[in-house]
Amino acid sequence: MLQFVLSMQQSSVIQRTPCTTSALTGHERMGCVGAIDGTHVAANVPKHLATPYLGRKKVTTQNILAACDFDMKFTYMMTGWEGSVHDARVLRAAMNDPVYKFPHPPPGKYFLVDAGYANRDCFLSPYRKTNYHLTDRRRQGGDKKKELFNYRHASLRNAIERTFGIWKNRFPILKMITNFPLEKQCMIPIACAVVHNFIKMHAEDDELFREAMNDDYDVPATDDPEEVGETSTRADDAGESSTRAENLDDFEMGQFRDGLKDAIWHDSNR
Repeated sequence: MLQFVLSMQQSSVIQRTPCTTSALTGHERMGCVGAIDGTHVAANVPKHLATPYLGRKKVTTQNILAACDFDMKFTYMMTGWEGSVHDARVLRAAMNDPVYKFPHPPPGKYFLVDAGYANRDCFLSPYRKTNYHLTDRRRQGGDKKKELFNYRHASLRNAIERTFGIWKNRFPILKMITNFPLEKQCMIPIACAVVHNFIKMHAEDDELFREAMNDDYDVPATDDPEEVGETSTRADDAGESSTRAENLDDFEMGQFRDGLKDAIWHDSNR
């Protein structure tokens, strides 16, 4: 059954749709092909291999890289990385090694990422050390243009958190330590993603998806051993990883982000 589900990958996964939401404004938003992030699922590994799989909470997990579109369908997934490996390293490996078949966007297109990733190439990250909860636009201090950009960016990038939330709550096996061989454990998340996409494509009245489409939807608790899905009030809460990512930022992508920031601010003040 697992192999049969995996055989459906081509028709149910790797289908990207451009951003059509107003969260990013103007013609620039059409270049946004989705959001990318890492998440963790439980892993059962032999004792002699356990140390690399121990994450921040000393639980053995596999680190999974995933991309989704804004219809909350997975468009890419890479599994099997040790839980101690940082998300940015997993992404670099996916991009640089053809065996992982990473879906590089065409020129001028990009994925949304959080502050733990560098703002470069085809990845648009938020401004670091900048709030993104605009509960009071009239307050003094701060760079309001950057804050508005971060707010819009976070609102749109939330698609990947919602997708992860639906996926993990629908498939409890992702939270369980299983006795399957490690190779099969790496296949299970992909199979669940295929079924997730199939449901999104063919079950229009699915309760989990319907709830997640509401604007006031809260990302559900997923019992993630690495706390994936929890949100913070600052774009730089990734700490040291955010600092490392900043050192890798690209000048041209920074200019693009600044232009998009100004366009969003201009449209919001018409």
